[in-house]
Amino acid sequence: MHNKTEVRQATLKYFKGDELATNVWMTKYALKNNAGEFVEKSPDDMHRRLSSEFARIEQKFNSERALPEEKIYEYLKDFKYIVPQGSPMMGIGNNYVNVSLSNCVVVESPADNISSIIDSGKSLANLFKRRCGVGLDISDLRPEGTQVNNSAGTTTGAWSFADFYSYVCRMIGQNGRRGALMITMDIRHPDIEKFITMKHDLSKVTGANVSVKISDSFMHAVENNESFNLHFPIGSENPTHTKEIQAAELWNSIVESATKTAEPGLLMWDNITKFLPAEEYADEGFKTVTTNPCGEIPLSAHDSCRLISINLKSFVSNKFKKNAKFDFAKFSEVAAMAMRLSDDLVELELEKLDTIIDVCDTPDEKELWNKLKTACTKGRRTGLGTHGLADALSCLCLSYDSPKANKTMGKIYETLRNSAYLESARLAEERGSFEVFNWEKERSNEFIKSLPENIQTLISQVGRRNISILTNAPTGSVSILSQTSSGLEPVFRNKYIRRRKLSHNEKDTEPDY
Repeated sequence: MHNKTEVRQATLKYFKGDELATNVWMTKYALKNNAGEFVEKSPDDMHRRLSSEFARIEQKFNSERALPEEKIYEYLKDFKYIVPQGSPMMGIGNNYVNVSLSNCVVVESPADNISSIIDSGKSLANLFKRRCGVGLDISDLRPEGTQVNNSAGTTTGAWSFADFYSYVCRMIGQNGRRGALMITMDIRHPDIEKFITMKHDLSKVTGANVSVKISDSFMHAVENNESFNLHFPIGSENPTHTKEIQAAELWNSIVESATKTAEPGLLMWDNITKFLPAEEYADEGFKTVTTNPCGEIPLSAHDSCRLISINLKSFVSNKFKKNAKFDFAKFSEVAAMAMRLSDDLVELELEKLDTIIDVCDTPDEKELWNKLKTACTKGRRTGLGTHGLADALSCLCLSYDSPKANKTMGKIYETLRNSAYLESARLAEERGSFEVFNWEKERSNEFIKSLPENIQTLISQVGRRNISILTNAPTGSVSILSQTSSGLEPVFRNKYIRRRKLSHNEKDTEPDY
């Protein structure tokens, strides 16, 4: 065991005096026992822990391509190349807490009755307590003013239940971080005007992000200054409630609200589903419902995703010089290895799910986690992405918005796509494809058709290991530990104050307010 002062000194030295990175690692990711004592002295100990567990899974498949522990450690050390994100970094090899390794989960949309609405809140609570962020869509709930068969007479509307789910999120504490929740509503819902403005009251829905699922038909109506029909039930040919609005007026209201309160977010839903390979398996239980709290992963009900990110800054040589260069060969190699570790992470998650199921308090909680295990087993979804893009471009002496930077970014993400999908096919050849893989179902998917012909041919022959592979998370804490820029975003400000909400059980931090 190590005392706090000893760990702080070692970690501060590791991060070369970076106080923020030191505090984030000690607060969120350093391994602690049940008494709160530090088991790890610095991030190097953590990387050894992660490497050991990944290597154990590599040996499980008894392959000639299996990665040895030291090789994995070389990819992970110093946050240089491959960085497992929050839940994997904290949970892998951690036997002191019983948590999921999934960063992101989506639950089934509540049915239009009060029991289902409350049951969804219960599912959220059970996921939050295991460190998951959750997405929930409320488009199936009837609109405000609709008659109900109880003492209330009429319902307060779908939008009003967002505050209930937000409260559940705020109520359930998580070790080292807050819960995260995304609530979405379809643009066609009659409550949409209330939904997009409800957070103008700054006391409402403070524990959740909110986003609108935008259809192509709505955007065409905006462009052509046409009317647009809101209706319920969503997608019904014989709706019980309809309302005609001016599309441009609703669009302007969304823009005004987003400017005022930074919400709602926009999910271009038709585009999302068109380019999502997993959507081709909707009839196999993978119908896309909504996204995770950060919005980067569209998921089906009870599916989840574990995130790994690649640090792009590390592939630039001769930084800030005229002969600066991005090493695409090394990046391709690392992307393939990151994909391999992403699949290993699925195995590690399945082990964690078994331990969670073993200690579930109630039958309905056990059923919830069994549904997550089923989706994980059938689809083996991964979430491989990047961070440090803005810093990488700076190191290459490129302005973020320049044509040359745009071309460089295109090549970076083309390389990532090709390397990851090729490795998933090789893993399918080695370990077997995901359970419901069917080439005839996915061969016409817009994303699959964008792959090079040789990769499509290999997939048609051996399958893919993972139903969905790539994403790009915000990587807030990950970028702090990697000491580089976050996700895909440009550097919006060179200096700012980073604030965070404290959990109820934090004793060592004095709040500012």
